[in-house]
Amino acid sequence: MHLPPALQVALSEPNAETFLVIFMLLISLLLVAVAFERLFLLVRVRVSMRGVGRVVQTARTGTLVEAQEAAARLSGPAAPIFSAGLDRALGVVRGDPTRAIAREQKRLSGALKARTWILATAGALMPFVGLFGTVLGVMASFEAIGETGQGGFAVVSQGISQALIATAVGIAVALEGVVLFNVLQSISQKMTRDLALLADELLELIIAGDNHAIHSRK
Repeated sequence: MHLPPALQVALSEPNAETFLVIFMLLISLLLVAVAFERLFLLVRVRVSMRGVGRVVQTARTGTLVEAQEAAARLSGPAAPIFSAGLDRALGVVRGDPTRAIAREQKRLSGALKARTWILATAGALMPFVGLFGTVLGVMASFEAIGETGQGGFAVVSQGISQALIATAVGIAVALEGVVLFNVLQSISQKMTRDLALLADELLELIIAGDNHAIHSRK
């Protein structure tokens, strides 16, 4: 790959600005790794949502016992939300189904948001890191001009062009972080909303089943 002349010079003559650029490039790789790890979790949640959808369908058309048996066979991040509610509704585990479902929803929501702060933080800070590198580069250029006594547009432009590389890299990494954060947040929020709708429907069916049982005993 052909690198810009300014970048070639910066890499051939390492300085503080060069190390900042390398640091930002490493941060860029970290952002990609975090995004892939988060995306893998989202895929797992999406796959498990198919199973919990069948559990709710079973509760809708069959009995809560059949739904609880179906939920017990599930695996994946979303399964505990529905297993916890059905287990408590049928007395397998003591507790309140509503609180159990809400607690598991919060746990999954926290897992989906984990490590996304890295993307948001990089999006906010990397432009300033790049600007700091540019300031260091400009200061070094003017210091070199003062020591040599040589000036002119050619000398100044070369030093400034090298210094501006840090700002360009910082902006690029910040854009990467912001885009990845927004995409993951959008997908995560949609999944959380879909799970909340399924959980609300299951609670409605549990309450309806409890009311039916009370009326039957009367």
